[in-house]
Amino acid sequence: MKYFKFWAKDRFIIKIADRQEEISVLAGSNTSVEDARREAQNKAKRIEARIEAGESKDSYQVAIKEHVIEIFDEKNIVTVCRYGAKVLNTSMYTILDLDDYPVSFLDRFRPISKLSKKDRIVAKFEQNIKKASVLGTDFRIYETQKGIRVIGKTYIDPSSPGYTKLMRRLGVDWLYIELSRKQNCYRARLTPKPYLMKHHTIKIKSPIDCTTQDYQAWDKSYARESQKFSVVRLIKTLGSDFSQEQIIKKHDIACNLHKNKKLA
Repeated sequence: MKYFKFWAKDRFIIKIADRQEEISVLAGSNTSVEDARREAQNKAKRIEARIEAGESKDSYQVAIKEHVIEIFDEKNIVTVCRYGAKVLNTSMYTILDLDDYPVSFLDRFRPISKLSKKDRIVAKFEQNIKKASVLGTDFRIYETQKGIRVIGKTYIDPSSPGYTKLMRRLGVDWLYIELSRKQNCYRARLTPKPYLMKHHTIKIKSPIDCTTQDYQAWDKSYARESQKFSVVRLIKTLGSDFSQEQIIKKHDIACNLHKNKKLA
């Protein structure tokens, strides 16, 4: 998991073939904004060199391009996503948001067909993990506004062989799989989606936007409204109980789990 505390964005003129083009470059640093500016300039030079050499876009692990508001430890941070919600990024646990499930033809003839959609997602997950010992046996299963969130105590490295195949077998969304692979971590939204609270939604184009007065004013009202909602509701635990581990406790508190409010 790669992230930066400081960000800078600037425009540079680079040479493409026989013409000059202006590009916008965003770069991060864990030292200072000034260092981020220097990195932006170096990044522009690398882009120019890569284009001249005919190379494709970098394929290595990408940084989380979001404003970091809290660092719990080197494996767990909280960032602000593009619509203002707070997000846990972790390389300690495996987190899966399941909005659907892999459908089997035989399911229509089994008791599972009489369950609600969310109950079917949970039932199918429990079936599938029996065939995937790599996931371990310890899970916390939550209900979200749209589907199911699973936190597994065993961390599955998104860069490991067979990762994509395993996630698809569990019914994980393709975009979430790709993001986990690129950022080498898992994500879990900790605060409600603004539009589900009927709260004005802000659009964050880069981490720098979170340093503005407009964002800070918006975030204060958003934080007040967020207390009226929960993000998750615990359905069950499988295996050993790891609810007292520090990051899990922080997740549950931030999600207003124990307030048992309307999900958003």
